[in-house]
Amino acid sequence: MRRIAILILAVFLLSSTYVPTSASSVTVTVQAEEVHATFALSLVQNVTSLPNVQATIDSASDSNVSSAFAQALRNADPSASPSNLSIGLSSTQTGLNLTCTLDVLGVSQRNGDILSVNMTWLPFAVTSDLRVQNFSFNTIGKRYFRSVVTHYANASRFVGLPNAAITGVTFYVDQVSVGPPAAQDYAGNFTTLDFGPLNANLGQWNRTYTVSNNTTTWRYFPSKLLDFDMRIERKNVTDDYIATYAYNAAISVPGVARAQGFVILVGVGTGLTEWVMAAIVILAFLSTIAVQLRYRNRKKRLAKFQRK
Repeated sequence: MRRIAILILAVFLLSSTYVPTSASSVTVTVQAEEVHATFALSLVQNVTSLPNVQATIDSASDSNVSSAFAQALRNADPSASPSNLSIGLSSTQTGLNLTCTLDVLGVSQRNGDILSVNMTWLPFAVTSDLRVQNFSFNTIGKRYFRSVVTHYANASRFVGLPNAAITGVTFYVDQVSVGPPAAQDYAGNFTTLDFGPLNANLGQWNRTYTVSNNTTTWRYFPSKLLDFDMRIERKNVTDDYIATYAYNAAISVPGVARAQGFVILVGVGTGLTEWVMAAIVILAFLSTIAVQLRYRNRKKRLAKFQRK
């Protein structure tokens, strides 16, 4: 019976730390009163041919990037400002990998033994045309997608270019057929650094508490920001030109934390409160197991007595 209880407890602890895989992620960690964010983003597409660029930029070397992030954060939360901003990017003809790290200042406040962290800043959106080596890595829709989509919008009517053999062009957004104007706006307005889909209060996120490392985590899986398909039909061939972009998000806070709207609250005193709450969770779980085991043992004794 002891082995069964230990096994069940292990499964419980492991299940609380399971994270579904995703190509892109937004990760926010809170340590003491510091808020650190990492954005690991990936765009996959064959709508156009992107330039091959490998680069690293930061707030010290590029004032335009620093200003753009500062403005975007202020628009979401006037109290928020970026610090230690760094961006690494790698683009090929068919995709872009972008990693951005920064500290967010002005969003945490300690009152006695309670730390409050305001996450209103998280659904910020950078709208500026940020460039490195003349590669517009943020306004990709406007710079690279729109002209291609516009070019093919009426392709079946063209006598010469782009191809006289084209018999039809169909556009899909989120796997639903749309007209050319809607397709042009959808693909043409895409920006990489848009985190508007994270504008959901934390009550709508999936909250878990992990006993093993005493950490509360909120996770959220918004819909794809970009799910575009341009289907071109020729005489005997149909080609799909796609662009897809999505991310998940996670916020991790040491201790047993709770949320009110967009604000996270956690005790940061001696830590006694957090350990008491963790002990309550464990004891409640173990008590459930003990009740179930006693019930099973009682049924077995009763069955044995009836057989006699």
